[in-house]
Amino acid sequence: MRSIARILTAAFGLGLSLVPALPARAQQPAAQNQAAVPKFKDPALQQYLVPEITTIEEKLDKIGARLDAVEGQLAKVKEQQQALAADIHANQEQVKATDTSVTSLRVSNQEDLLSLKTDVARIRRDLGDLTDEVRKAAAPPPAPAPAAQPKVEGYITQVLANTISINLGSAAGVEVGMKFGVYKAAEPQTRIGTIEVIEVVDANNSKAKVVASNPNTKFQFSDIVRPY
Repeated sequence: MRSIARILTAAFGLGLSLVPALPARAQQPAAQNQAAVPKFKDPALQQYLVPEITTIEEKLDKIGARLDAVEGQLAKVKEQQQALAADIHANQEQVKATDTSVTSLRVSNQEDLLSLKTDVARIRRDLGDLTDEVRKAAAPPPAPAPAAQPKVEGYITQVLANTISINLGSAAGVEVGMKFGVYKAAEPQTRIGTIEVIEVVDANNSKAKVVASNPNTKFQFSDIVRPY
């Protein structure tokens, strides 16, 4: 197809003039477009150019319609972009709020966990104290300490050939068969022999026999006797 510029150049080269100028392509009713078709002095050129110009105008109208459609789509895209930007901004604000909430929740959970650990430690301590008290309450009472035995100590009152008399009898718990250590009065920590009770005479007197004695040692009056 020849371009409109080439066609117009050929027309002017033939000494032909257009009557009138080409009207605007858009916003013109179809009847006005038909009336505004240029007329040429040469009928042959008129017959050739009019369909070409009409075709070009129709194509221009289609292009204009497409441009209008594209502009409409662009407007929609801009609206969608604005809506998307608003959504993004809202989502960002929501993310910030969520981060703040999560941070606050973490701090709160940490404080609650610390408080819980403290409570658990206190409960364990209280439970341990209660267990000790229960054990003490369930345990049998301690046995009373044995009464201190009275210190029994006497002395030899008489030394005979086969018997030794001492000043301890039934009042001191002396019984037949009990053994006593014999100590010198001058050295009360040095034992010099052993005697065994053969007779409890009364509350304060008993008789004993010599069981053992240190070499070259004789029992004497006032030597100390202590039970084993």
